[in-house]
Amino acid sequence: MNGAGDVTKKRGRFSSLDELFGAVERKGETLIGYRKQLLPPLPRAGGKLKRPILAEFFRNLALLIQGGVPLREALDDMTQPPCHPVLSETFTAINKRIDDGLLFSEAVNEAPPIIPKIMLPLISIGEETGNLDRTLRDGADHIDRVEHIVSSTRRALIYPIVVLFSMFGALAFWMLFVLPQLMDLFSSMGIKDLPITTRILIASTDFFDKWWPVIPITLSIFALFFALSKRNAKVQYIWDQMWNKVPLIKHVIRASQLAFFFEYTAMLTDAGVNILRSMELMEQSVSNQILKNGVRLMRKEISEGNPMSEAINSFAYFEPFVLRMVRVGEQTGNMPAQFSLLASHYMTQVDKLVSAMSKTIEPLIIVVAGFIFAIIALGLLGPVYNMISQLA
Repeated sequence: MNGAGDVTKKRGRFSSLDELFGAVERKGETLIGYRKQLLPPLPRAGGKLKRPILAEFFRNLALLIQGGVPLREALDDMTQPPCHPVLSETFTAINKRIDDGLLFSEAVNEAPPIIPKIMLPLISIGEETGNLDRTLRDGADHIDRVEHIVSSTRRALIYPIVVLFSMFGALAFWMLFVLPQLMDLFSSMGIKDLPITTRILIASTDFFDKWWPVIPITLSIFALFFALSKRNAKVQYIWDQMWNKVPLIKHVIRASQLAFFFEYTAMLTDAGVNILRSMELMEQSVSNQILKNGVRLMRKEISEGNPMSEAINSFAYFEPFVLRMVRVGEQTGNMPAQFSLLASHYMTQVDKLVSAMSKTIEPLIIVVAGFIFAIIALGLLGPVYNMISQLA
């Protein structure tokens, strides 16, 4: 029961009754009763935390702090329903660490890895400067921009894969179930001098009938390789190198990775994080192994006393104009602005590439599908036409 006499129900995890009584007393409330949960909680569906939910949480927390609500009370309010269960559990634990005397940044640093690493230095800087609401809001905006980059890239990659699989599935159905029966019918009718298209269909159906087990085996190996790439850095490097050689797709991946790189670096340097520390955090956060290896190389160059422009020049992943813009930023002392311009450029490039890819692939797929089904149609109609000619 709170100070106003209102009775509320809340839940939480406490290691002892003393911890429970202490938490209630710190809030200025009175404990009327409590009940232990005898059974462990059931696994939650959709436990994975999405970026928009996390961005909205930090944005709302920044609003409460800006409105004058103390951090401890703001966190307590934010962890109440309808807060996402994973967020509620994580920040309830953070609240307990704050009660134990830790700073907010220290408590977040000990939290599970659901919070983006970029938020850790931003929260620390916000506490030191008294601008925690601003840094939390900047971090939320950064998470939204990263979500835009990731979703655009995923949309560009998923669209052609889905279309190709659908077309291949329809073709496989015809080759395995429909065409063999029709080809047997033509053979039993004793039609001689079959058209070239019909002979191609017969050879194709014979090939599919003999080698069709290779298809699921190949798909299984591909799926296994993809799963291993999520667990092993060396396998993931091979996976990234493979996609980096695919026409069209390699340009989308490159632009999205560079957009993330410069967006991340702009956010950190603008908040006051030095460039070496920014590269350390970048290396921990980036998923693409090609870029990760390049960031590791750049961090080594910077730690040896070389400027950022020289570090970028040592990694061939960047375009020449990037080097020129970074050099200008070093000369003018305005690196965050240059990084922001580059991030905006590559995010715009991602959007354009996604749009161009869909416009390029659609007519290509239509032409290929039309060619395949034209052969099927001619292969089926040719013997019928010959049979009618013989009867005439």
